[in-house]
Amino acid sequence: MKNLLVTALAAAALTAAGVNVSVDLADVRAEVPRSLYGTGMEDVNHEIYGGLDAQRLWDESFEESLPPQVHPYAPTGSGGKQCGRQWEGFATADGVFVRDTAVARLGAASQLLMPANGSAGVANRGLNGWGVPCREGVKMNGRFFARGVVGAIEVMLQRQDGRVTYAKTRTALPAGDAWTEIKFTLTPEVTDPAARFAIVASGGGRVWLDDVYLADAPSGEFGRIGCREDIVAAFRKEGLTFLRWGGSMVNSPDYLLANMRGDRRPYRGFWFDNSSTGFMIREFVEMSALLNLPCAFSIHAYDKTGDAVALAEWLKRFKIDIYVEIGNEECAGYTPAGGRPTVPDVRRYCENLRRLVPAMRRANPGLKFVNAVMWQPGRMELMEEAFRLTDGFVEFWDLHVWAGAVDADVNTREAIRKFKEMSRRLNPKTAMKAAIFEENAYIHDMRRAIAHARVLEAVREAGDFVLTSCPANALQPYRQNDNGWDQGQIFFTPDKVWLQPCGWAQKMASDNHRELLVASSSSDKDVSLSATRDRDGRSVILHLVNSAAGQKPLDLAFKGAPSLSLAKATVLSAPRLEDRNPPHDPERISPRDETAAFRRAPALAPFSYTVLEFRRN
Repeated sequence: MKNLLVTALAAAALTAAGVNVSVDLADVRAEVPRSLYGTGMEDVNHEIYGGLDAQRLWDESFEESLPPQVHPYAPTGSGGKQCGRQWEGFATADGVFVRDTAVARLGAASQLLMPANGSAGVANRGLNGWGVPCREGVKMNGRFFARGVVGAIEVMLQRQDGRVTYAKTRTALPAGDAWTEIKFTLTPEVTDPAARFAIVASGGGRVWLDDVYLADAPSGEFGRIGCREDIVAAFRKEGLTFLRWGGSMVNSPDYLLANMRGDRRPYRGFWFDNSSTGFMIREFVEMSALLNLPCAFSIHAYDKTGDAVALAEWLKRFKIDIYVEIGNEECAGYTPAGGRPTVPDVRRYCENLRRLVPAMRRANPGLKFVNAVMWQPGRMELMEEAFRLTDGFVEFWDLHVWAGAVDADVNTREAIRKFKEMSRRLNPKTAMKAAIFEENAYIHDMRRAIAHARVLEAVREAGDFVLTSCPANALQPYRQNDNGWDQGQIFFTPDKVWLQPCGWAQKMASDNHRELLVASSSSDKDVSLSATRDRDGRSVILHLVNSAAGQKPLDLAFKGAPSLSLAKATVLSAPRLEDRNPPHDPERISPRDETAAFRRAPALAPFSYTVLEFRRN
């Protein structure tokens, strides 16, 4: 093969025993969609309420003092652990504080303060009691609703023990017995990453409090729609090209479209008793539009047609591509009544999908729709019935894949292959394609980064048959794991945000996207790869994963192209698969520029994801 060209790297490395990688740039196998690099988020592990939601307080409407309840589908080992319970009362002299279930503006309770001859107050330290971060001279905005009359109410930011006050404002309540919204601003005089927020009543009388909110004053457009701006900045840093919102919270009977478009109010979450509607579909789509990214979200599979149509009408204002998933993991391994799903369960779901989709499409022809039947290759009678009943109604089927092991590409390829074979066998002219809205795992370490990089290899092979691949649970509070989904790509505390290895792997893949997948092969079972190039062949990218514990010298050969030179080598690696990024060393595992070293001696580091860029000479 006289046109076989060996890249001009180090001659010594070419003669050493190593991994033989060949690439044929003339053999185009698929067109790779730009939307490939997604992420999925849902309100588990406090991704949203306690995370992306700008609200700095927890249990904003005093619901969490209710007796603990455990959802029947909560995983074994959750132990009934509930989130929140962050309010604590305090008083001086004969002041009294009590949670009142007879009076409430929202939900089932409010907080009653009766200062008498002293004072009475409540304080909140935010999620897990970690504290409310405040910065010297940086304003925070808030509000609460009050009913009743007292001499005065003060709101303040304080040291955790309440002995030092950083900022304070005082307000009087209007006369009358109606709920009144009280707005305030606080500008702390010091910086404290773990302060507390307090409301104190004095001067006699009594006052009920409910629906309390505190957030950093917005510095940009994302803050104005209720996002933590530092978390959105991390989304951008990750190089995301697709956002997915949905998951188990949609299964809650309280999670209605009316709430999705409304103000903050409590609802019973799927994984914990109380959540907030303060950040839902409205804010998610607005955030996606500001990021100029296509997005998908789930609605309840059995919502009212009128609510679905109203939502579709509201979505017409956005210029981005929007995908609506009807339900979440419907007809999965369980049913609400218990037991294995049956064909009648599938038919019931599909009947509702066929009711909602045409009505929403008439209201907003630009929407695209997704089938949420959980892909179960062992239950093909269910899958085939779901396909027959939704073909022509939806553009995509949501495939969930397991990404908890380094060879996650194997089951990913198999899921795509089986779905494609089934759909084309049942209807050779079908237009239905796949979208991987969840790559699931129980880990957030280097193993997951390697697994994700290999999943992307499998998905690139499918070309535009697969819309996107979204690692599940974009966000996770540090050391917070209520339900086993310990798989966040971005971790956060109240005052820090940082990427875990999988987030960095996503950035490397996205930053080096090229449109065309070309033929490639590796001689080593521990080294997998995919090769892409731009349309004119001037830029070539190799995505290489070494899943082994040893270094792998690399021999590269290109066919079907003029001479190429290495432009850049970027490496993500760790000494152990279990390694991850802690808050005190947030970039311990992060991409490194290894171009010079790779030119001297091309080799793949142990447990690594390497991206090589070559340019035409």
